[in-house]
This record gives sequence, structure tokens and C-alpha cells, in this order.
Amino acid sequence: MLLFTRTEAGAARNSCLQCHRPHYQAKGSCVSCHKGDPRSDRLRIAHHDLVPARFSWYGIPDSPPLIRGNRLLETFACRRCHATGGKGNRLASNLDRLPAGTTPGNLFDSIREPALLMPEFRFDDRQITDLVNALEAGGKEAGREGGKASAEPPQVVHFQGKEEDRDNVFVKQCGSCHRLLTRNLGGLGSGGIGPNLSGLLSEHYPRTAPGNASWRADSLEKWLKNPRQAREQTTMRPVKLQREELARLVAVLADAPVPSVKQR
Repeated sequence: MLLFTRTEAGAARNSCLQCHRPHYQAKGSCVSCHKGDPRSDRLRIAHHDLVPARFSWYGIPDSPPLIRGNRLLETFACRRCHATGGKGNRLASNLDRLPAGTTPGNLFDSIREPALLMPEFRFDDRQITDLVNALEAGGKEAGREGGKASAEPPQVVHFQGKEEDRDNVFVKQCGSCHRLLTRNLGGLGSGGIGPNLSGLLSEHYPRTAPGNASWRADSLEKWLKNPRQAREQTTMRPVKLQREELARLVAVLADAPVPSVKQR
């Protein structure tokens, strides 16, 4: 086993610098990016919970990986479901308040192997690494400290049973092509042909409405009546809804209470 040479007894030294050259000193200490324990000259202790170099760019605000990661965060609208950097919807885990023991490697694996109802982004390894750096930077900005448990209760996502599905306008009219994550009704839909509609009517959903605009109830109504009038090449068919059905669908998409849908 490799052991560091012990420094003067009782002296507070940075053991990292015995093996590694200093870099980005103006940006902070070794621990601010890599964590670990620089007080010890024993390798196993000094490297405990060490953040690998590829995940440590979150501490350098103008670094290319962090810039690319933030661009991915915005382009693919991770905040439609998650909060990060103090912004976003609370449909899934708050990434600023992760539980104790969560590591950048855990985040990497979670993005590479998406959970149920999470969109299939199909990122390559470099993109995922960049995105993890952006998420770590967001947590740092919001005051999260790695290794500390969150005081917030875990987010619980529940799913409706078949009886409730029969009365849900989203499941009947949209669920064969789309999926949707909500706080009130849990996970809805089973299709993967169309886009994931989680957070559709929120400010964090991509601006994909006609005219490169955010989705609203009125633009959604117009779209459903005749999608090809707004986008000639779309494969989506018209969806005929009664006024009451449209109101219920908008309520589901806006994650508002839907009185006519049985909840649990």
C-alpha cells in the first residue's frame, strides 16, 4: 500500500499536494472540488469519498464541461420534473437536496439507466459527465453540501390502478403515445412514441408549442383540434374532446386537482 510521508507532527498541511500538482488555486481548495480529507497522510483516509477528476469541473464556473452541461440541462429541460440550482418543478427528486451517500457516480448511473417515466435521452458518456457536473454545480449554488442527508422527505411517486385509469382523460386520449409524471395522480400513460409531457404547462417545459412558444391551455386546445394546421409534417392525429374533457385534460397536465378523477 502506498503511504504518504508524514509531515511535521501536529502541523495542518494539505496532504493532496504531496502527490498532486496544485491547479486552479484561485478557484478554491482541493476539497472544494474533489472532496476527500486533506488532513490525513494515509491514502485510504485522504481519498475517502473522493470525487474523480471528470466530475470535479462543477467547481470551475467557466470550464467547458460545466458550460456544456448547463446547456444540456436547459435544452433537454431537466427542470420539467426536477429542481436544480433552486429552480424547477417538484415532480421527481429535488437534485439540490440529495440524500446522504449520493455520489456523482450514482447520478451518472441514474441518467444512463433512466427510471420509469423518465425520458430516454440517450446521452453518450461525455454528455452524462457534463450533465452531472451541471447538477453538482446547481446543488452547490443552492447550498447543498455533499454527504449530508436532506431534511426534506423523499419524493414518492404512486401509480393509478386500472379502475382509475378508465376515468382518466389523459390515459384514454394520450396515454398510448405519451407519458406524464404528476404529483396529484402519479405516473400516467405507457407510450413512448410521442414526447414525455411531464410539466407541459409549466415554465420549465421546452418551448415546443407552435411559434417556438411555451405551451398554454389555449395553444394546446388549438393543437389538439388540428395538429397539422400548425405543423404540417407532424404524425399526431387530431384529438376530439368535449369542453368538459378538455378542462379535465388541462387540469391533469397542469397538475391541478381533477374532481372527476378518483385519486388515492
